[in-house]
This record gives sequence, C-alpha cells and structure tokens, in this order.
Amino acid sequence: MNFSDLFIVLASGSALYGLIVAVTRRRNFLIKAVNPHRGTWFVAAVSILWVGVSLLRWEAGTWDLTTWGSLIKQLVTDLPAPPRVKVASMAVFLSVLFLVLVVWCLAFLPRDPSTFRRPGDRKTAFKYYVERLAGGLDYAQLAWGDGERLEEAADRKHIQQMCPHLPKIQPTANEPPRTRTADEQIQFWREMGGIIHQRMGELDGLIEHAHHGRNRRIAFDAEYGGFFFKYLRLPDPHSKIDHGLYLFAATLNQEALDSQTAEEHFHLLLQALQHIDRSVRTL
Repeated sequence: MNFSDLFIVLASGSALYGLIVAVTRRRNFLIKAVNPHRGTWFVAAVSILWVGVSLLRWEAGTWDLTTWGSLIKQLVTDLPAPPRVKVASMAVFLSVLFLVLVVWCLAFLPRDPSTFRRPGDRKTAFKYYVERLAGGLDYAQLAWGDGERLEEAADRKHIQQMCPHLPKIQPTANEPPRTRTADEQIQFWREMGGIIHQRMGELDGLIEHAHHGRNRRIAFDAEYGGFFFKYLRLPDPHSKIDHGLYLFAATLNQEALDSQTAEEHFHLLLQALQHIDRSVRTL
C-alpha cells in the first residue's frame, strides 16, 4: 500500500492548522482563541465538512457511499487520488479537528468570562461560576458598600454537606452549641462581606507603611476554607452616596483553596462582571 497521498493530506491539513494558530497570535490557543468562541468554531467545522462532502459528491457524481469509499481508498493505494479527493479529505480532517477542539473545551474548560456581555447576564454568571462549576466557590455576592446586594449565588447542596464538619455555633448565650445550617452559613457570609468593607480602613492602615495605596483585593485562608474580596469600584471618600461596589466570595473546600481552584473561579466571575460593566458603559 502507498500512503503518500494520505501523508500529503495530513501534512497539508496540519500545516493549515498551524497557520491558523499563528494568525490568531494566541499563546494559549484553546483557552484564548477556541473556548471564548465555541459556537464560531463549531460553525466553521460544519462549513468545512460541507465543503469536503460537496467535493466528494462532485468527484463521485453520486451520493452512493460505496463510490465515495472507493475514492477515499485511493489515498492509500498505488492509484493516484484525484485532486478533489485530496482537498475533500483535508477539509474533513480539519473539520474533525475543529470539532474535537470544541468538544474538548466543552468537556474540560469553564465558560469564558467574555461570553457574558449583557446586564442580564450577571445573574447567569453567578449561577454558572458558583452553582454549576463544581470544586470551587460555595458562595458569592455582589453588593454596594451601603449593604444593598445586587446578585447572590450559593451552592447550598455542598454547604449543607459541609456544615456537620464545621465547628458548632452558639447564636445566643441561652442556646446550647449546635451544628449550623446552610442558611445560617450563607447569612454569616453576607455579613462578612459587609464587615470587610466597613473595616477596610483598618486593613488599609496595615499596608500604609509600604506606600502602595489602598487595598483593592484581599484573600483570606482560614482554618476551614477561605474567602475573597475585591472592589469593582472603590468608595469615593468625597461622596456621601458612593460607598463602592465589591465582590465577595467564599469556599468551604480547603482542597479548592490549596489548589487555587477557588481563586481561579473567583477570578473568572470577576472577569465576567468586569466585562459586563464595560459593555454597560459603552451602550
């Protein structure tokens, strides 16, 4: 058997793929080029596949798959394959490659933050990065500095699973210590975000000596999990109504904290909110 024509098809397809990667100028091609545009790459894969099918139909003169098979077999036989068969095979090769890339992104990569564009996408972003994207955050809230919550999401199932393993609480002096509920833990987090914001002046004072300005982002690694705080808009000290806008998130998963998975999910949610905010400002 002669594999020269098949080698030419694979080599040409690989070279074209390399050219596409080079033209996009993306160092992390899957993360930066494919994942944010899964739909576009899927449409491209289907379109290229249709080109290949059309060329095979043109060369065969029929829709009979047996005839198509005999044409494709010429890629590995001593009989030279027609040019249209070579181009069609390369198109099919590229389309399958693009489909594999899309499926890989769907299976192993989180949704890219840039796909959240409209103001209505804010709630969807919270649900996705907190409730649907497992192994990271258990809770997140977006709130104004005056205490008004704009968005909130919590992985109640995981929180409930973790509550029996956390230290007992004693809400009042007259009550015996007991296991916290998921609702109580969520309320603790709601209050925690506000406390960090209210006492930010003290935290700013801790780093004042280094002359780096004020805090913008803080991460806490606690005995049980941890939490993150980031200002999307810093409070205006000269305004009576602008108390800033912050994102607060927490996790009870120590493994997610140690592996930085929780921080990665927090960063993805933050990027999604920043992208939505930029879109709103340009509407």
